[in-house]
Amino acid sequence: MAAGTRERIIDAALRLFGERGVAATPVTAIEAAAGLASGSGSFYRHFKDKNELLLAVIEREMARVKKNLPQLADLPRGDDRSAAPLAAQLMSDLDFLADLRPMMAILMWERGHPSELSTKVRGAMVERGVELGVADLLVQSRTPAVKDDLEAAATVMMYAMVGYFLATDFFGAAAGGVSAERFTTTLARLMVDPADIGHSPPRDV
Repeated sequence: MAAGTRERIIDAALRLFGERGVAATPVTAIEAAAGLASGSGSFYRHFKDKNELLLAVIEREMARVKKNLPQLADLPRGDDRSAAPLAAQLMSDLDFLADLRPMMAILMWERGHPSELSTKVRGAMVERGVELGVADLLVQSRTPAVKDDLEAAATVMMYAMVGYFLATDFFGAAAGGVSAERFTTTLARLMVDPADIGHSPPRDV
């Protein structure tokens, strides 16, 4: 029962922190949303304060996101000289960003205030960034701009993805009227040069 109550508090906090921010969410509101008697002090039997609760929210959500990460080998593959494998990978990465949505909502409220949350979310994105195109780009033909600066190209690709995801999420419709499939296919084609045949590094790079 105690574990169930703790999870309900974390669930309530995840939703309320995303809607209002941490500072603007009173403990009594968390108790009420978790089905506890508001003002009864039930919250403090599980957490010392809201900061401790926020850390619990972060820990659980980051564990969930990492658990849901697909293995690169499980993603659809195509001709390494085409943009198809990268486009498929980027579609998977949009699902990853959707998993991060609750944490990103809280970050919007907490922006400008360095916290463990921003560190964790940034770390998860950087870790995923290894798969956000870089892995496939290393074994595919690359456009001249990507060849010149792979790190910058990967950053451009990552934040193009983040921008598309946030715009679509904010407006409730595909950003610019461009579907996710069209967006990821076009982004991949901007990064992969099918004409550069025979110059791709070996797969064990």
